Amino acid sequence: MEPIRVPAPPKSAFNKHRPVSDLIRKQVNHFKHLEHKLPEHLRSTIPQHHIATEDDAARYIAPMTELLLSHSLAAPQPSPAVNTALKKAPTRASPALSLAAAAAPRSSSRSSNPGKKAPGGSRKGKKK
Repeated sequence: MEPIRVPAPPKSAFNKHRPVSDLIRKQVNHFKHLEHKLPEHLRSTIPQHHIATEDDAARYIAPMTELLLSHSLAAPQPSPAVNTALKKAPTRASPALSLAAAAAPRSSSRSSNPGKKAPGGSRKGKKK
């Protein structure tokens, strides 16, 4: 398969002085929400400034992304005793399942109840 060539973005794609778009504003708001949940010693490493332009957003988003992807925020690993207790036993196909799959299909429920009328009924014998 031939590689797909993607052209480089134009130089006008990033403008340091352009106001932030709604998409970037939402991303910054999500990061601010996460920032408030961080411990104080980590929050102090994040730049705190007014975000009005794309450059302001870039200077906030880059360190925040680096912090969130760093190993210092990785989820704590459970102890080996807990980890082995959570492992599941290997599963096997149940004999009942294989028998049920091999069984002949059932007949229609309508034919099993011959006295029951079909929905809507028939008009035969009714007076108008």
